Amino acid sequence: MIKLEHVPEGLHEIMAYYGTPGSLDDKGRAHIDRKWYKENISYFELPFTLRQSWDQRIIKGFIAHNKVGPAMIDALEDIKEYGGLGFLKRYKLDQWGGVFNPRWKKGATEPSTHMFGIAIDYCPELGPYGEESRMPCFIVEAFERRGFINLWMHDGMHNQAAKGY
Repeated sequence: MIKLEHVPEGLHEIMAYYGTPGSLDDKGRAHIDRKWYKENISYFELPFTLRQSWDQRIIKGFIAHNKVGPAMIDALEDIKEYGGLGFLKRYKLDQWGGVFNPRWKKGATEPSTHMFGIAIDYCPELGPYGEESRMPCFIVEAFERRGFINLWMHDGMHNQAAKGY
């Protein structure tokens, strides 16, 4: 099993451990630092294809921070092994929400954990932001065993490699 080496707490520790991904311009848009991106972000191939939740497009890989991508892949392997691909498709547990997204937290001027490439949104329909999660325990546990924090109270799809943020 591949586990996260460290799970930083709070923005200061997150930036110290994962680096500073970018900045905010005067219009509130996020801009990624190219050097940081080149040094810290990589492409990871999924262990099985997923459907993008908003348009059903097939996803075969994703980009994430080098320090968390392998643990994400390992968690997805566990999810696949739980019931097989047929099971995941039958119960719509093959939905992808994404990982890396250069944006700020909703309604804030702090970077989202997605801006660092350290958060994965899995099965958004079962754990939408602001609603009670219906995420199956085996999915949450696959990420938690590797050190990810699930925000099940208000964002059940979201698993992040940081706490207290």
